[in-house]
Amino acid sequence: MIRKGKYAIHNGSEYNFSLLEDKSIRLISNKYADLSQGFKHFDENIYIKNVSVEEVDLFKINSKAKYKGELFSASEDGKTGKVLLDTTNTELAKKMDFERTDKYMYSKYVDWDEVEIIEERKPYSLD
Repeated sequence: MIRKGKYAIHNGSEYNFSLLEDKSIRLISNKYADLSQGFKHFDENIYIKNVSVEEVDLFKINSKAKYKGELFSASEDGKTGKVLLDTTNTELAKKMDFERTDKYMYSKYVDWDEVEIIEERKPYSLD
């Protein structure tokens, strides 16, 4: 799984979150078991819990894929089940046999066992 975006740690677990108008945090889970942690059923396979910003540690994740010794932007392709790698580096794209997909973008689909997913975590502030 390739994770990207804003996350919060609450009671030792990591959740996606959204900021509410009153500056509180809405934690979002897909785990039924989180009902026992005070989450409420919101929609099919979605559970939510509103908490204050003081109750969580916020951070941002940007995942990269290491492929043949190089780092690339990466995303999951739901249709093929593969990892989609992207780069704007023309020389690297040619060397790695990427296809040109836009004026300055090159892409390549690879199998999961060909890459190592690296999560870059940075603190996230509401300021």
